[in-house]
Amino acid sequence: MATLLELPDSWLCGIVPGSGTGACSMALQNLLGPLPVETFLSDSFSQYWANEIDTLALAPQRRHICAYGDFPSTSRIDPNHDIVLVLNGTSSGVCPPDLDWILPNRAGLVIADAVSAAFTRPIDFGRIDVLCWSWQKALGGEGGHGMIALSPRAQARLKVDGRKPVARLMRLRNPDGSVNKAFFGGRTISTPSMFAVEDIHSALDWAEACGGLPALLNRVANNYAVMDDWVNSTPWIDWTCTNPATRSTCSITLRLVAAGETEDCGKIAGGMIRLLEAEGAAFDIWSYGDAPPGFRIWAGPTVETEDLAILCEWMAWAYSETCEASIPPEARVVRHGYFPSSKARAVQPRTESACPLSAAVESPPPQTLADCYDAILFDATGVLISENEALPGAADILARLNTSGQPYYIVTNISSGSDETILARLRGAGLPIPAVDRIVFAGGVARHRVLEELASGRLVSYVGSAHAAHEILGKHPNLHGADTAPTFDILVVLDDEGFDFKLAADNILSTFHRRLFETGEMPRVIAANADITYPRKNGSLVFGPGIIGPMLQAGLAPFGAPPISIEFMGKPGRAIFQECIARAGTDRLLMVGDQVDTDIKGAKAAGLDALLVTTDHNKPGESHQDENGAADYVAKNLGQIFDGSLFPHLRSAMHSSRTNQVSTEHAETSSSDNI
Repeated sequence: MATLLELPDSWLCGIVPGSGTGACSMALQNLLGPLPVETFLSDSFSQYWANEIDTLALAPQRRHICAYGDFPSTSRIDPNHDIVLVLNGTSSGVCPPDLDWILPNRAGLVIADAVSAAFTRPIDFGRIDVLCWSWQKALGGEGGHGMIALSPRAQARLKVDGRKPVARLMRLRNPDGSVNKAFFGGRTISTPSMFAVEDIHSALDWAEACGGLPALLNRVANNYAVMDDWVNSTPWIDWTCTNPATRSTCSITLRLVAAGETEDCGKIAGGMIRLLEAEGAAFDIWSYGDAPPGFRIWAGPTVETEDLAILCEWMAWAYSETCEASIPPEARVVRHGYFPSSKARAVQPRTESACPLSAAVESPPPQTLADCYDAILFDATGVLISENEALPGAADILARLNTSGQPYYIVTNISSGSDETILARLRGAGLPIPAVDRIVFAGGVARHRVLEELASGRLVSYVGSAHAAHEILGKHPNLHGADTAPTFDILVVLDDEGFDFKLAADNILSTFHRRLFETGEMPRVIAANADITYPRKNGSLVFGPGIIGPMLQAGLAPFGAPPISIEFMGKPGRAIFQECIARAGTDRLLMVGDQVDTDIKGAKAAGLDALLVTTDHNKPGESHQDENGAADYVAKNLGQIFDGSLFPHLRSAMHSSRTNQVSTEHAETSSSDNI
């Protein structure tokens, strides 16, 4: 668990009774006393610890207080005092914005009650001295056990003489005053349940299989993005914590703003929750007792993003059922485009339910190309953006899809950061992408394969910046940069943003050459970014990291090297398109791209239709050199997807047959109407 949490090696970590509450109480009783203590009252648990400090007379205390749904000011902190704070307020949905206000050279200790913050947000171990959390919590269970971790500064505090008596169950020191190293070496104060032990082993294995702490944090970020998008587009709900900088991303705490009277909001919330429980859609989502009327929703890493999207849809329905008369007509149907179809819902409404989401709507006959597909896939560079600027019309197209509710995904070989980083970049370019689950990027598809190789003990080198590699793949002792690694079994081609792959080319070539002569075999290549060229805004072309494969093959050919094994995770590989099919729940997808060799050929090989957007670098005549690389449609701009100009020219036999079927059905319906 310490490894998964990325706890520093110099820290001690042990299992304690009483869950996270027992761990924090143990820290307070063993460590407080020599210095005054400052507490931050931002939720119910922080109030609990402030009361315990006073009740047990552990230390003189100064309380920092603020309004509910906010975090107290940190401007009056004395670095010579101890600090006790809660890193994630589950009752208020409030957390510290960051820990930069805690000085590295402080005299006092910082005791952090992490509980649900562990595995859900980054923790700066240089700014705290004690971390307390429950055994599982964010990983899916409770188990009745807690965890406590002590920095070297906290270990030194344990040895201070003149301590108050501490009950045996809470004691972290030996009778002679030394630190109880046996306790931190694996022994426990009370015997953990073996069922709970197996449960946490299973949870940790699952977390590692997901990709470790970076993957868990990414899942939380995805979940929060869905909830934030829904709240921002729904007029009758708001965050309890209105400051995004101090808002918890996993303890989603919402308040109703539908009615002017608090009593009315309470009645509405109660009516909604009763409906949701009766339908089996949500349980135990009441807001905390001292919070405004609303809801508490857990969005930690074990929660699936799709389930939260479905919950938002259910809550919109429950609100309309509870107070239909008070809802503005334009707010009664909430659609964001990323909700799954009713067939994909985990919980179906009862047939007698009045849920408006289950009503069957007769689909009109298709009039545009977009009407023929269940979802649209867009390449990023060259289709939506050029460098860091949105291309003309791209933002309007996505805004139109957001309004219509038709699903779409950004399918990109960009692998210079996580999907959250890519989302921020695309939004920064002006694209109105509503949530991170719209991003399907090659680095994320490659992550699982790379983790499999690392788990097998193989040495993996990456092409790209260390920051990007760790953000996508996490950290591992067998994972190194290809520009310096003396040897490797697998070469992973990420992106070259912030990293010049040409500087690594010589070292990579030498490694392949040496392995060829030593073993007769060469390292294998996993190509996340397979783009051989990039278009620039000024119309020029530059080589991308995908050129490494052909370069290596050409450089090693004089030595009798066999073909290099390259597994494409990004386009034109099949894996990234299979991920799109899985997310959309259908293969009725249209790929829109500007590169024949990656976008078009990759989509066609995966059995999907493809549209080529022509640029200065891919003239229409050049796009039909062979049957496998021929696009189904060619457009001068994205607007043709919707203006009907391409609809008469459908080339795909599959979609032509669908169109004929729809047209026939429409004609039969029209005839029967005439009769």
